[in-house]
Amino acid sequence: MTRALLGLLTRIRLPGLQVNLEAAAKQQYLFPLVGLLVGLIAALICISLDLAFGDGDPLILGGLLLVALYAVTGIIHTEGLADLADGVMASGPREKRREVMKDPRAGVAAVIAVAVYLLLFFALAVEMCARAGESVTILPIPWHVPFALGFVVSEVSGKLAMNTSMLIGPSAHQGMGSVFVENATARRFAVAVVLAGVVGLMTVGLASILLLVGVAGGAAVTIVARKHLGGVSGDVFGAANEVGRLSALLLWVLII
Repeated sequence: MTRALLGLLTRIRLPGLQVNLEAAAKQQYLFPLVGLLVGLIAALICISLDLAFGDGDPLILGGLLLVALYAVTGIIHTEGLADLADGVMASGPREKRREVMKDPRAGVAAVIAVAVYLLLFFALAVEMCARAGESVTILPIPWHVPFALGFVVSEVSGKLAMNTSMLIGPSAHQGMGSVFVENATARRFAVAVVLAGVVGLMTVGLASILLLVGVAGGAAVTIVARKHLGGVSGDVFGAANEVGRLSALLLWVLII
């Protein structure tokens, strides 16, 4: 994992950090490792809140967890979800839709998309806090796994969704997104999938099958973007991340 990827995908800032898009694009196969780091931080925060305020209001704990998580990840991916919603719901040719996405003003579609996303995310955060200290056994891991490790599955899934969108492409226009699409190869995608699988097996065992939700989510968002915008962009990657992470966390809470 490099400083460039941390600076690009999170709010974590290291001394001397300079984000190099070209370098980050060539290292996109390491995205799942960034997801692992963010997921572990989220799990630690979740467990800490449970230990310190386990008898408190779960709604407040869920809210605190959500704020802490966004402090780590930033809002860039959620912003991408909002922009994509506005672009998809706009009328007119693809060029006009892409212009709508660049408008700094949020439309109704963006507001609704983000509101629904945050409502679901908050509900899941509340449930994660309520069950943070719960131990679950998932084969083939012989020891108990904290329920809070679902955040690792969620964050890695989100990054895998971005990898998927970059591979499928194509670029809707020249920009930051096109740099990643141009550097997306089947080999780099395969390495990302393998890394995600290893991370999943080492943390949550066979429950790592949920990471496939990231691939499916990234593909679904990309199909929508290709239909309405003619291709993908940085905003589409952000939307793919949010769909991938939320879907995986939802399945974790419902199934595990």
